Order: sequence, then C-alpha cells, then structure tokens
Amino acid sequence: MVTHERTPTASPAAAVATEWGMATTELVRLRDGGTLEVVVEGDHPQVVLIPSARRGADDFATLASDLRAAGYGSVALNMRGIGRSSPAVGQPTLRDIADDIADVIQAMDVGPMHIVGHAQGNIFARVTAAYRPEVVRSVALLACGGHDLSESPPTELVIENFERCARTDLSDDERVKSLGIVFFAPGNDASVWLTGWWPSGDVREALTNTDSSEWATAGNVPVLLVQPLEDAMSPATVGQTLHKMLGDRGTYVEVAHCGHAMLPEQPEVIAREVVRFLRDIDR
Repeated sequence: MVTHERTPTASPAAAVATEWGMATTELVRLRDGGTLEVVVEGDHPQVVLIPSARRGADDFATLASDLRAAGYGSVALNMRGIGRSSPAVGQPTLRDIADDIADVIQAMDVGPMHIVGHAQGNIFARVTAAYRPEVVRSVALLACGGHDLSESPPTELVIENFERCARTDLSDDERVKSLGIVFFAPGNDASVWLTGWWPSGDVREALTNTDSSEWATAGNVPVLLVQPLEDAMSPATVGQTLHKMLGDRGTYVEVAHCGHAMLPEQPEVIAREVVRFLRDIDR
C-alpha cells in the first residue's frame, strides 16, 4: 500500500492494488497533533469502519470490498496504538475517542458519514453519534454490547480465555482454543484470528469513565443491529434490549452460526444487511 499524510485540503494519492482491492493507506492528523492510520477503499468514502478491541482495520478488508462493489467507499480505522496510529494520550475518555473519529470524518471532507462498528467498535460508533452528531448519518452495530455491563456478563470461562487470545507466548493450538471459546461459534475457523492483535491498542478503561446513558442509543440517527446468535461475549438479549430502547430508529437482524468475531464468520450475511440498511437510508 502507499502511505501518505492527508489533511482536509490535501489531494488524495492515486490508489494502488492491494489485498483490499484498490485502496490507499493514509495518516489523518488529529486535533491534538496525533495521527490515525486509516485504509480508504473507493474514491468517495461514505462509510467509516471501526474494528473490535485491540484489532485493526484489516478485519474489514472483505466488508470494505463488498461495500465498494455496492457503490459505497469506506475508510477503516486503526484506532490509537494500532498500526502506525499514535498511542493514546493519558487515560482517554469516550468523548476523546469520538473526537478522533470525528476528525477522520471531517478530514474526508464529504459531510456526515455512515459508521459501522464491530464489537468494542460498536460503542465507539454510538459514542460518536451521541457526542458528535454533526458528522454521523447512521450507525450499524455488529455484535453490540457494552452499554450495560451488568446485563448478561460473560462467563468466567470466557473472561479467563479472553486475555489468552492475544498472548504470543502460548502455542497456536492453545490460542485457537481460547479464540474459539471467546469469539467464534462452534465449528467456525478460529485460526483466522491468530494474527492481527495489538495489545497497545487497549483502551478498555475509557468504557468505565463515561455514563453510558449519554450514548447508549446513538443520539438520534438510524441504527442497524446485526446480532450473532452464538456470541459468548454479548448474547442476543443485549441487542434485543437495545432494539426496544431505540424504537422506530432501530433495525434488528439476527445471524445464525455466528459468534462475536462475526466478520470472518458470516461475511456475506453482514455485507448484505449493511448494504440493505445503507440503501434504505439513501432512499
């Protein structure tokens, strides 16, 4: 990929062929002087893609390609501490994270954008819609949760295995077992997540220093909930409850044979539902 720095007034570099398709990797300068590394797929990005905890933009390669085929350019984010993005400064709050995402959207210079957030990224999507509504057109949540940490918490087995997933001192077999317990539905290939972990991108403390009632319902934008039915981290009841909270703004879809990882498990279903949701809004 070609890497370059972009500001709101900079000219985009020519796209080059990558495993994403036709994409550029860019560094977007943030208001505090830091940068976020992003992958832009398509000439006119309309969708922001926010990955799971300690995961990077590469998780969205397939969805970004599917979105481009449907006519939607996208920008996938490497959050603070991931890839070539700047590390977090101090103890960031969710408002700080929302500002980072808003800075990227404003740098694209195309107006409000749709946001797709996966797992922990679903929180960041809702936070941005709540705290920076001027940059958000809609929100799609893949494996939502985090707005009520007391509702259906993960089991001790899941918690115990969560930290093992990114530990490179363990054997691949041990890690695949843990990945399967935490993130994948039985029978799905957990080995695809052996790579792509960034412990330096851990910002879990931000989830506890902001009142979730401020952001749980994603401001006032339309919301899609794509909920896996075999999610050990966040069961379907969490998505069902949020759907009720959203009322007419919410669209709810359940995905069978799918765990918390979602993106590598049921890519065709996810792409179909996200594209359908975006087209409904555009109409």
